[in-house]
Amino acid sequence: MSQNLNTSKTVYENDFIMVRVDKTLKEMMEEKPSSRWDPGYWEPKYDQVLSQISKTYKIDPLRELLSIPIIAPDHVRASKGEYIGKKYSCEYRTLKDLLFTGLNYANINYCSDNAFQRLIRSQLQVGDILFAGSGIGAIGRVGFVDKVSKKSCVGDLFIIREPKINNYYLYIFLLSLFGQAQIEKIYHGIQSAKISTPEIAEIKIVLIPNKVQKHIEIEYKKMASHHDKAMEAKAKGSDTGYKKNIEIAEAMLKDLIAKTETVIRGEQEDII
Repeated sequence: MSQNLNTSKTVYENDFIMVRVDKTLKEMMEEKPSSRWDPGYWEPKYDQVLSQISKTYKIDPLRELLSIPIIAPDHVRASKGEYIGKKYSCEYRTLKDLLFTGLNYANINYCSDNAFQRLIRSQLQVGDILFAGSGIGAIGRVGFVDKVSKKSCVGDLFIIREPKINNYYLYIFLLSLFGQAQIEKIYHGIQSAKISTPEIAEIKIVLIPNKVQKHIEIEYKKMASHHDKAMEAKAKGSDTGYKKNIEIAEAMLKDLIAKTETVIRGEQEDII
């Protein structure tokens, strides 16, 4: 048996049990969306991350910030006579399209029209946030939709649409340490490497001032212009143009995430 100590709590664990001495059994049973008994879920490191959040800001679960329910994933089904291929006209967005700095516009998959019609509820809209909820190494990857064609749908990705807060900020928050730690906590220890709609809806979102959220949107769009240039260069076969712009975009996005985290911790009032 080993003992891990920190300033706020003590955890005793072996291969079979973890005891949270700072949590009562009643609190663990009432954990939402459902009680969890895998030890990884209760690791103190997740609470330690959230403890960094400034007490100045209100925190709401994502479900309280949604105008419409999260759209659950589906996919093209060959059993229904649906197909994927370059000869079709409907854009089909999947996990491979979720690049760090934005969607992949240089190499697009397409699906048959009957698949698009069945998946019409996932017809993309500008401002949608795409969320990967399954697959080892994929859970927690997110993408922001800043442009769409007339016909485009999604395969095996959740869609967060029309939040009551700035969707650019929500996207950056999910990429931040505070978003990713919660996502990791949810899927840690689950056997199927998959998380559910109710679990995503319980992610706690820090409500920083609207003015700062707008500044995050402005800075994100500056970054996205370099992502778009990178995609254009890649589509034209220009490795030099792609590398130059994608490196700028990645650096800008990392900087934006880091600045957002400092605001959430209360270390500065704005990102600019």
